[in-house]
Formats: sequence, C-alpha cells, structure tokens
Amino acid sequence: MKKQIAGTVLGILSCGMMLMADDASEKAERSGPGMVLGEPLWRSQASDREPVLFIREEGKQLATGKLLFIPSEGFQITHPDLNMRYEEGKDYTWKPGTNIIELTLTSRIPYKTVAEMMPPAGSPNMFATVLHSEGRFFHDLQVQVSYWHKTDPWPVEVKPQPERLTRVLNKLRAKQPIKLVALGDSITQGFNASGFKESLAEPYQPAYPQLVANTLQKRFGSKVTLVNFGAAGAEAGWGVEMVPKVTAEKPDLVFLAFGMNDGGGYDTKMTKMRDDVMAANPDADVVLVAPMTMNPLFAGADGFLWKAKFLGGLVRPNVALADVATPWIEILKKKNFSDISGNNVNHPNDFGHRLYAHVILELFPVTAPSKE
Repeated sequence: MKKQIAGTVLGILSCGMMLMADDASEKAERSGPGMVLGEPLWRSQASDREPVLFIREEGKQLATGKLLFIPSEGFQITHPDLNMRYEEGKDYTWKPGTNIIELTLTSRIPYKTVAEMMPPAGSPNMFATVLHSEGRFFHDLQVQVSYWHKTDPWPVEVKPQPERLTRVLNKLRAKQPIKLVALGDSITQGFNASGFKESLAEPYQPAYPQLVANTLQKRFGSKVTLVNFGAAGAEAGWGVEMVPKVTAEKPDLVFLAFGMNDGGGYDTKMTKMRDDVMAANPDADVVLVAPMTMNPLFAGADGFLWKAKFLGGLVRPNVALADVATPWIEILKKKNFSDISGNNVNHPNDFGHRLYAHVILELFPVTAPSKE
C-alpha cells in the first residue's frame, strides 16, 4: 500500500492504545481541531479509510465485504482504531479486478451473519427489522480499507454549482474571521462520529460541522468559529423556534440540516426557517443540507430525494443546497448501508460524516470563478 493514501482524507489522525473515558474525551478534544479534509471521493483516485462491515450470507462458509471501487493494486485493511493492520492470506483474500473481499476461516476481522443483521422480533438491539445500536458498537465492526482505484472513477459527473454564498466567500478569501452556526438534528450534533462523546473511539474524528470548520480554516487561512445547535430528535418545527438563538450568535454562515425526523409540513417549516434566518441575519449566508437516507431495508429513498429536490427549490442568492442524499444513494449501489452508517438506522459513521462535509465544502471554492 502506498504511504500517500494514509491521510488523503484526514490531515491528522489520532493514534494510541485504548484509553479510559476521561483520557479519551481529552484526546478527542485535542485531536478534533486538527482534522481536515482533502479531496472528495468523486475527484480522488484514492479511497482512504473506507469502512466495511463483513457479512456472512446464509448458506455461505465465509463472510464477504464490498468496496466502493475496484482497487487497481493491493490495499491495506486496518482495525477501526487504525492501530492494527490485517494480513492478506491470513485474514482475507481478494481477487484482482473485483470489489469483493472474502475473509478466511481463521480471520481476526469481525463479521456478522445475515441473521444477526436482521434479528427476530423482540430481540435486543433492534430497530424495526434490523440490528441497531448507538455508541461505538458498529464502529468497532467496521474495518478500514485504503486503496488506489486508478481505473474505476466515480460513475456520476459532479458539476460545480453557481457561486451563491458570496458574502461569506468574500470574507474567507480576504482571510477575515467568520462564525458558523450549525442548526440540525442528531447528525449535526455529531451522533456516531468517533469523536462524539456518546461514541468515543479511535481515531476520534469530529462530526461534519467541525470538519467543515477545520477545513475552511485550513484552506482559506481564516479563523472559523463553530457554534453547534444540533439536537437529537430535532425536526424542522423546532428549528424554526431556534432562529432567535441562531441570530444571537451573529453568524456569517448558517447550516440548516433537517429531514431525518420530519414528516408532514417539512416544506412549510423549512421555507419559514430559511426566511426567518435570512430576515434576522441579512449579512449571513445559508446552506440547506439535504440528509442521507435511512436504512433501505425499512425506509425507501423517495422521501429523501423529494426533500433534496424541495430544498433545491429554496435556493437563491446567498442560499445554497448541499445535497447529501444523492451521493449517499449512489454509494449504496455498491456498498451495504451497514458499511457507512454508525447505528444501522439513520446516522452516518465517520465515513458518512466526511461525506456530509465534502458535499458542503464543494460550495466553498478557494478561488473565485473567472469572469471571462
């Protein structure tokens, strides 16, 4: 495995042995501010720390896992804490030209059976029809795979959006300090990121709002202050009520990220939230974040695609869309939901939080577009 892959996605990674809770919290606080993002997966030939939860199908002797791309050469698989590296032949086998990895009978890599992933009704750690857990349960099952895929690019063209967040971009390009306020649900709060207090584990990666703040600060050389108002279970109606608190922070940039917990009235509430934020903060720019989908085994993607399309209709000067749903669904064409979710129901893992951040960061080109 070429050394260049390590750190392609995250600039600084924590390392070390398992710590006690207090030590882990302290380490997360130290390491989180230094973690920045590189190129998104749709522009990079390197897949760094791609998670895989191996599953043994019914009637099969060996568990398998799927990669997003076909590796162009050998790869590296590490334990989720990034400290232990697994060995080809001893722990797994791979046939070149495929995106399937197979475990050996004596593999040290963890796996689940299909029956365990879909336990019978009344089983513990279950949501609807699937295995579910908060904390670090799924993190500890998802090994990290790093590899090059020089002949297997991202299959969908990603076109840059027109530059809409002009006020905050002008400040960033002038290296002026900005304040970012993130308003959303448990995903925005940070659930199932390895740096989140309820799921602390190596490498202690922060949630997507902090990754965005870190990366903007690194790329532009501006001081970026983050205020995170994410709250578990929050829906858009609560977000409307929170607008005065957002305004009290005097933000330059606001993320509005709802939709995972919302049913009827989402369109009306999101429209009001956008309008109220813009009216109370006339110098701020707004990013509307369309969320990932839920587990497709019990919730279809149509509702989430509708939300993304609706939010796209709310775009205007100084209001932009960050559509996470579309690339998330594209990834699920190649990988299992349990590979990229932190609870197997409705939260992203570290990879998913990085995806959120990358989609948002596409709205912030360092260089202004040419006027020619």
